[in-house]
Amino acid sequence: MQTRVDPEPAWSGELSLVQEYRVRAAGSGLDGSSGTLGAPVGAETDQDLRLTLDGQGRGYHDHLQGQISAALWYDVDGHVPQGQPDVFGEISDYRQPLFVVYALSAEWRHSLPLEYLRLGRQASEHGLPITFDGASLGLRLWERKLSLFGYAGRTIHFFEAQPGLFENWVTCVGAGYRPSQNVRLEFDSRFEHDSILAQDQQERVWVYAHSYGLTLSMRREESWAKLFVRGLDRSASHAGGALRLVFPSIALGVDAQVNAQLRTLGEISENENPFFSLLGPSLPNLRTRFEVWKEIGLGQRTKLNLRAGWRMRQLLSGVEGPFNRNFGGVYFQTELNDLTIKGLFATGILEWNYVPWSLSNDSFLALGGSAGYSTRKVKAEAGTYYQRWKVNYYRDVEELQDARTVYGSAGFRVLPWLEVRARYTLEIVDRYIHSAFFSLREDL
Repeated sequence: MQTRVDPEPAWSGELSLVQEYRVRAAGSGLDGSSGTLGAPVGAETDQDLRLTLDGQGRGYHDHLQGQISAALWYDVDGHVPQGQPDVFGEISDYRQPLFVVYALSAEWRHSLPLEYLRLGRQASEHGLPITFDGASLGLRLWERKLSLFGYAGRTIHFFEAQPGLFENWVTCVGAGYRPSQNVRLEFDSRFEHDSILAQDQQERVWVYAHSYGLTLSMRREESWAKLFVRGLDRSASHAGGALRLVFPSIALGVDAQVNAQLRTLGEISENENPFFSLLGPSLPNLRTRFEVWKEIGLGQRTKLNLRAGWRMRQLLSGVEGPFNRNFGGVYFQTELNDLTIKGLFATGILEWNYVPWSLSNDSFLALGGSAGYSTRKVKAEAGTYYQRWKVNYYRDVEELQDARTVYGSAGFRVLPWLEVRARYTLEIVDRYIHSAFFSLREDL
């Protein structure tokens, strides 16, 4: 008797829709203090609607693929006129409603020597992150040891108040070489051409930048390492590396990262920071993280994960100020999964915060943690965490200090394709800020 084998569908894909209602309320300040957010104001509320769409499709034996990602923002309370203070100022305030397309592309893949040909709105796969409307191409040659790639198009700045059609352009070329299955060396060179507003905020001036980089990657089973160096115009701009070592036989791992920004990044080179116009220049700095983790089985079901680590950010030059801070932390984190029953979990974290190279007594301990239950049908969690520095976009962009957040969330999958979600957060800074989110998610 022959077994019938159903043919694979010619086309397949996934589509996710989320409809969200958000309401926020801010008090008038604790004990009448002015605090980080400025002089106390009366209590305010804000209501917003958000619709997001994410999807992808494929056909012709996965040779043809497409992607879409978009969002629609609507302020229920109405647009706040420019120049008037708004505690809940946000990215959509300058346009009501705001519709943003993050990605909309089609590509043909895996037809050697063609690795991919992609057209439309897309994110760069090489160099610093950037989004553009255009085309990208990848080739595999010489038994896949040599790869050539390039892309070009109009760069996208999602939050421009007065975007132009032809003022921002980017082009990039590069090559990769794989001497063995586990080692890869890659070089890329990118030119950018942007038009920005001058100091008078009226006249536009042209800005050019040439960035380039060299990356060495190594991988073996679950472990990997990466070293990189980048330049901007005539000077080095970035250098660093990352390492992950995994020892499956003893359920132990090590993660380490070192990233050095060697020069001040200005407007043209802040593509990885879309809020540059609000935050200002990024001063040279060094960021490090080192973590050791271990998994321990407790009985037949429960698993205990232990993590101990250290992280630090230190300016290499310039004076410390808003959005350019020095800080460090040593932490110990525990996580219990499937605690007595499948899906029940609890976490806890103890962190010692300090300021590197500071002679003043700025060190202290902070606690955080959460508990919840997670299965395919039901998800619920409650917890709290602490942030020494937190950036919020309210009346103006503000750098909040000593922010404690308490949160709770719940989700229920009503149907295999429909999930109902709710989330509440309380931010404790120089005032209490309450936020509630209610959403429906459809996975089609």
